[in-house]
Amino acid sequence: ETGPAPAEIRAPLCRGSGCKLCPRHWVPHRDKCYWLSEENQYWSRGRDDCSRRRSHLLVIQDREELEFTQKITGNQIPVWIGLNITSPGRKWTWVDGSPLNQTLFKVSGPAEENSCAAVKKNQIKSEICNTDYKWICQKEAVLI
Repeated sequence: ETGPAPAEIRAPLCRGSGCKLCPRHWVPHRDKCYWLSEENQYWSRGRDDCSRRRSHLLVIQDREELEFTQKITGNQIPVWIGLNITSPGRKWTWVDGSPLNQTLFKVSGPAEENSCAAVKKNQIKSEICNTDYKWICQKEAVLI
């Protein structure tokens, strides 16, 4: 018995012109890779940890991606994502610099300085940034 042929292994990972791969312990979805921390930390420490992993805190593009993150987290305690308010009067901003699309997502809770966003039960909630939660890192899958 020789086991599955390389083509059979590649098939689920490969569509069209190439294969998209994620590092070990990362979860692939669409063209991205996701990683959930095991420990709890402040929002800024999660952000820094994602940077060390050559990634960034999760930037949610659409409702489907929000629902997918719930599969990773299992609807547990809130999990930090890459959305925060950096100074008074500022709006919710993703870590990639893009503004929050208020028609797509509503953030429940106060939007104050030192507010950071966490996901829980398919909702985005405003939390105090120096609360200890798990976090989700995200990066592009590698095309091979």
